[in-house]
Amino acid sequence: MTNAKTKYTTHKSNAKRRGIEFNLTFEQWFDIWEKSGKWDERGRGANKYCMCRVGDTGSYSVNNVFIGQGKHNVSDGNIGKIDSEETKRRKSQAAKGRPHDYAKGINNVMHRPEIKAKLSEAISGSKHYRAKAVQTPFGMFLSGIEASKALNIPKPTVYWKCKYQKDGWSFLAIA
Repeated sequence: MTNAKTKYTTHKSNAKRRGIEFNLTFEQWFDIWEKSGKWDERGRGANKYCMCRVGDTGSYSVNNVFIGQGKHNVSDGNIGKIDSEETKRRKSQAAKGRPHDYAKGINNVMHRPEIKAKLSEAISGSKHYRAKAVQTPFGMFLSGIEASKALNIPKPTVYWKCKYQKDGWSFLAIA
């Protein structure tokens, strides 16, 4: 509890130094933290939790605070602010080479199975830009993949037979 009192006093004096009114008693302040369940995860940093003000405006009071992650508190505080050209340049430089959160892992639209299936269907077989029609002893096919599937022969075998024109196999020149 003494550690909590020290944290409360520090928070209150930091608010005063920043010119922000602080209208929370220790009991109110600690109750907000206790109800959030994030006391052990509080601190500085993007993924740590802090006491935020609604819209990053007004005083620290019971009806104007909530517990949120540092990254959200910072972004909320920057809403409506206009960056200088120098700040834009620095942000751009700092973000160079970093992957975007919206493109990581399963968040990446291109990684979702349904999207992969649609793309694969859209450009597979004879629809592929490098597809070559194939003449076989069993008929003509619009691509080696289609011949492979229809004849149940491995694709490399189909391509090898066509390349070396074995036993009536060949690529067709379609203009």
